[in-house]
Amino acid sequence: MHFATRNILFAWLVFSLSNSGCVLLPESPRNDLPPALLVEKSTAPTAQSSPLAGQPSINAASPEETGAPGKTPAFLNLKQLTPEELVREVLNRNPTLAAMTAATEAAKARFPQVISLDDPNLAAWMAPGSFGSNQVNPALRFEFSQKIPARGKRQLRGEMAQAEAGIAEQELESAKLELIEESRYAFLDLYLVERNIEVNDETLKLLNDFRQNAETRYRNGQAPQQDVLQAEVEIGLLKEKAIINYRVRKVARARINTLLHLEPDLPLPAPLKELEFSKESRSSGSLRQEAGNQRPDLKGLKEKIRLDEAALQLARREFSPDYETMAAYDSFWQGMDKQLQFQLGVKLNLPARRDRRFAAVSEAQYRLAQKKAEFNLLEDKINFQVQEAYEQIMESEQILNLFKTVTLPAASANVREAQATYINGKIPFLTLIAAQKEQTMARERYFLSQAEALRRKAALSRVIAASAAQLP
Repeated sequence: MHFATRNILFAWLVFSLSNSGCVLLPESPRNDLPPALLVEKSTAPTAQSSPLAGQPSINAASPEETGAPGKTPAFLNLKQLTPEELVREVLNRNPTLAAMTAATEAAKARFPQVISLDDPNLAAWMAPGSFGSNQVNPALRFEFSQKIPARGKRQLRGEMAQAEAGIAEQELESAKLELIEESRYAFLDLYLVERNIEVNDETLKLLNDFRQNAETRYRNGQAPQQDVLQAEVEIGLLKEKAIINYRVRKVARARINTLLHLEPDLPLPAPLKELEFSKESRSSGSLRQEAGNQRPDLKGLKEKIRLDEAALQLARREFSPDYETMAAYDSFWQGMDKQLQFQLGVKLNLPARRDRRFAAVSEAQYRLAQKKAEFNLLEDKINFQVQEAYEQIMESEQILNLFKTVTLPAASANVREAQATYINGKIPFLTLIAAQKEQTMARERYFLSQAEALRRKAALSRVIAASAAQLP
């Protein structure tokens, strides 16, 4: 190779290496954007997809931003709010799922990274003293090298990345179940306070009738003035309860709007007046089996066990050396007739620090044993949760049936009989008030028991990991 040609080649190589950052690296994203949560669309590759199936563009997925709470009320075209509509809207709007979806996609994006080889290295050397010498050629060396991990390491790292993505997916499913349960609880809070307001209004109307009866009997000299005053006291207490109920309703609406990522004081349609409580036809054994097959936290723990198993295998692989292959041309061979010489080489690390590697294997084994014990513990916990929820539902069914067949009809009949008897002057006014209070209490306890029964249904749906479509 002539002297001038080598100088030109060397200058070109140095220039290319010094500017390689401008050629090989993508342009850095702008850092003046608002710190909003960015959620990539479903075009991102999954953990199971092959990283060799194409090279997606860095900016292929346009991100979506989750901003401040909305100011437009939800359900504008809905006359009555149902629990199913609320659950659907919460799953669409709540930012918790957006954040966890982003975390899941980020975990999936690790797979093509961890199974990829390191970037190859390109190097150049020269001996400055050889330039202009009459004894030797200019000494130059160009080298290309590639690190290659020991056999099986990349596959194990990929399996670990897939397990991490699986864990993130199951955590997302767990968050969905919790949001569904919380949404139904929030709906039942609003439903219960609306029923309490309804009972309070009807009781207030009934007490006004009692007061008129008492005033009539007082004007006719058939009852003392104390009956009228007692009616006024009871009416005042009911108006106090009305104030409390209206405050509770505003708080219940605020909770629902917050779940919907809306301003808390926005209006909502009134909840459905009649809620059906369907009896549980499945046995506790079949419910436990469903939970064992469907619970995302149990599936997530299986993925953690898979992750630790791969980590154990990878720790054992550390006893095998990694390699670095090299190919080079150089002119450090002396003599005017010597041309660039082709060279091949290989380097490998010597896994001589065996104590460190044995400790890493031991750590991985204990972590795997810990996860397996946690899996057994979680199975026991799930079985208990299912059995507890099942027994609570059985209790609620009996209580609701008792209210419908005995308590409520008897309380209503007692008030009607007491009112007629008071008008005829056969019982004191306090006896009529006591009958009215018992009826009011019975109705409030019935709606409370109904809401509690539906809460228990929602809790059972969560502990068996029922989907939104399966919820009662």
